[in-house]
Amino acid sequence: MKYFYIVLIIFSISLLFCQNWENISPLPSNEYLLFGNFVSAEEGWVLQYGRYVANEIYYTQDGGSNWDVIYTLEDSLEYFTSFQMVDDCFGWGTKVWRNNHHPYNRIISYLRTNNGGNDWIDMTEYIPDLDVIEAFYFFNQDIGFFAGGIDPDDHSAKIYKTIDGGYNWYLTETPPIYYEYPNLVTYQVIDFFFLDEYHGWAACAAWVDAGLTISTTDGGNTWESGMQAGPPNAYNIHFISPNKGGVACRNTAFTYIAITEDNFNSISFDYDNSNWNQLARAICFQNDSTIWITGEPGIINRSINSGESFDVYQVVNSSLETIEFHENTGYIYGHNNNLLKYTDPVYSNFEVETQNNDFNLSIYPNPFNPSTEISFSIPEFNKIELTIYNLKGEIVKKLLNEFVSPCDFSITWDSRDNQGNKLSSGLYICELNTSKNSEYKKLILIK
Repeated sequence: MKYFYIVLIIFSISLLFCQNWENISPLPSNEYLLFGNFVSAEEGWVLQYGRYVANEIYYTQDGGSNWDVIYTLEDSLEYFTSFQMVDDCFGWGTKVWRNNHHPYNRIISYLRTNNGGNDWIDMTEYIPDLDVIEAFYFFNQDIGFFAGGIDPDDHSAKIYKTIDGGYNWYLTETPPIYYEYPNLVTYQVIDFFFLDEYHGWAACAAWVDAGLTISTTDGGNTWESGMQAGPPNAYNIHFISPNKGGVACRNTAFTYIAITEDNFNSISFDYDNSNWNQLARAICFQNDSTIWITGEPGIINRSINSGESFDVYQVVNSSLETIEFHENTGYIYGHNNNLLKYTDPVYSNFEVETQNNDFNLSIYPNPFNPSTEISFSIPEFNKIELTIYNLKGEIVKKLLNEFVSPCDFSITWDSRDNQGNKLSSGLYICELNTSKNSEYKKLILIK
């Protein structure tokens, strides 16, 4: 009988965990910022930000191995200032025309594409408060948001919503924010993120140089206060579930990072200048336990235990602005021609094939806390090794190392290492090895 099983396609498990972010930018090297986004692990776009640069949109459909120029702005005084694709067809952007002799005389245009960025439709006439757009975000081809200035009555941020692809917009309900003293705080949205059609968040900046968050559970029609003002301006926000997420805050001198597991009713872990290594600009949850944070001057930090601790994963030569992940593949856009790509070997270097395999290796529950049961079948007398590895490729627990007669076998792992210490939450690898074959499965310990 044929079963699906996982075949490790690298030579040793220690090599499994050594993978750098690599620059895949198609543009010539310079000091300008790159921006854009991917809609899958393979399909993405990149542009340069600023005047006096090649105002071209590059497109790839093979993860950055090959790029094509699909659009060029004809006027050399024009350049894109924001850009977002939601799928392989639909996307939005803003562009600016600026007179070289009168730099404060500028014209903003709001654009939409229906064919993957090859052509753009001017939607400016449909946009209210165009001159004060602070941020925009689309969840799909129809539903989108933009922040357009401050409400003069209660000093809350104006957030507009569309449900027809940008032709009609209406104001949503946003809360006034109170600081520690009983005064209203003026704030504006810097960044949006939506997990699904209902759950969304916005990172905000207040006039007191403080950061705060607001969130919605009804698709952005009404917004409620989240993390209150206090740290530097909230710059980027990301959630992996309706309750679990984080925000990166910064100004020119200070930074603050907050991780929550209850939608900012409380803070699970936080970091500031006293225990952090740079000005944070971007945060992204790759999965429930793995978090990436980067910023200025270009240190890429990673946590594999849901934010309890971070390690420096890699350092590059300039500030990095945004991070995104599509399953096991990540992309970072930054200055100095940096468009970095990372493929997580823990996920991608396992290949699923159909072959004869009688192990039936299973782990339940998974994710787990504090223990899980590992079960498998042994069809013939054989020496069995059952081993747990961490993401550094180190053995943390040897569960079994003996000869076993044909049987259905089950063993409980209590998430302790060989010395009896409780392990931190994160991703681990279970290896079942015999003289003839090996099988691997991922385990996720949560706390």
